[in-house]
Amino acid sequence: MYFVLVIMMVSSLFVLFLCGYYVGVIKEKYGGNWLYAVPVTVAILMVNIIWALMEMSKSGRWQ
Repeated sequence: MYFVLVIMMVSSLFVLFLCGYYVGVIKEKYGGNWLYAVPVTVAILMVNIIWALMEMSKSGRWQ
């Protein structure tokens, strides 16, 4: 189960990085409009997933 948690954490951090990258690309290309709300929303969801994984890993069942 430890490997599953690590894989999910790494994949969510990768998606979080890509969301930050695409926010920069969208701002550079189109200016500050509503389009950057989509990657920011996905990034917020990924932060919540990372936080949930960290909390789940603290319990004894996931060790």
